[in-house]
Amino acid sequence: MGEVAEKTGSGGTPVSSNPRYYGGSIPFLGIGDINGRYVDTTQKTLTEEGVANSAAWIVPEGAISLAMYASYGKSAILARPMATSQAFFNIVFRSNVTRDFVYSRLQCAESRHEWDVLVSTGTQPNLSGSKLKKWTIGYPSLPEQRRIGEFFSTLDSLIAAAERQEALLRQKKQAYLQLMFPQESETEPQLRFSGFNDAWKRIALRSVLKINEERNTASEFGFDKTISVSTMRFKPEGNGAAHASLETYRVLRVGDVAFEGNRHKEYPYGHVVINDIGDGLMSSRFRSFRPTQLICVPFWKYLLQNRYIMTPLLLRSTMRGTLMNELVVDDFLKQRTPMPSLQEQLEIGDFFETLDRLIENAEGRIAQLRKMKSSYLQKLFV
Repeated sequence: MGEVAEKTGSGGTPVSSNPRYYGGSIPFLGIGDINGRYVDTTQKTLTEEGVANSAAWIVPEGAISLAMYASYGKSAILARPMATSQAFFNIVFRSNVTRDFVYSRLQCAESRHEWDVLVSTGTQPNLSGSKLKKWTIGYPSLPEQRRIGEFFSTLDSLIAAAERQEALLRQKKQAYLQLMFPQESETEPQLRFSGFNDAWKRIALRSVLKINEERNTASEFGFDKTISVSTMRFKPEGNGAAHASLETYRVLRVGDVAFEGNRHKEYPYGHVVINDIGDGLMSSRFRSFRPTQLICVPFWKYLLQNRYIMTPLLLRSTMRGTLMNELVVDDFLKQRTPMPSLQEQLEIGDFFETLDRLIENAEGRIAQLRKMKSSYLQKLFV
């Protein structure tokens, strides 16, 4: 590969203890900055003094940077000049045609696990610049390189566009969750459907929920109806529990609510979900509640997803455990939540279900394009 490059080389890292070396205008590439074909922004930046006092150099726009250490084999094209650490092998090309062809070939190598045989074993597996320079690949004629490079560039553009669409839909959903539900001290949301003007009531959860103690004692459900509370999906393979223990599992019916105490960035106190996928089983270690009256499941699904409402509610009704948060049932059932009329609940639930379908379609489009790209990466290179 070194024969077709104008220049190759790894970068360098200025001494981290010197504040004069960091925070300047020069982007400093890290592995976390690579999320697609091109990389334009970086989390860290360097000053000119930092570059001058290290092995770092300004890699020009259009070069390829290939990770050699963490996530070795991951690569991107620099959309602007930037410096990199010694963890990257940088390749500057005379021709963008060859650059685009080589970039796709590098992705092919990653998907085929070709780097594994070049990796030096040790505390941390890594590639080396000397091995990468000697790495050989087949080069077709320049016109064929152009066609292959343009083909994968188009595919990458389609994938990036689909990812932007999905991200935008998710942002819209979060914005609407905030706008279409009242804030803690309010009785009306900022955004409502036409025809709805009444104030929302604040109801105690105990007025609509009770503790669910139903067990699978009659063996109504088998392993294939095990529900993952964290994802609200069926796990046909079960969760590894012994067959005899199925009778001790809780039955989670449609409309039942469950608390999952694992701490996440979005759910620092755990999160509450409603079963909208079908009757099934859940581990007895999770708390569960059953409606005492008919409820609008789609509305409750998005009410419980709304971290602007649920985060302060769970802050007041959970306590921190060793591995996860624990729900204090009495405190939880005392909490009040905003509730509109049934008709408005139906409208809100339908609106967010439509948004979720659009998000799922975008996810499916991304998966389809990635699968197509992976297939062509295997077929178009020798």
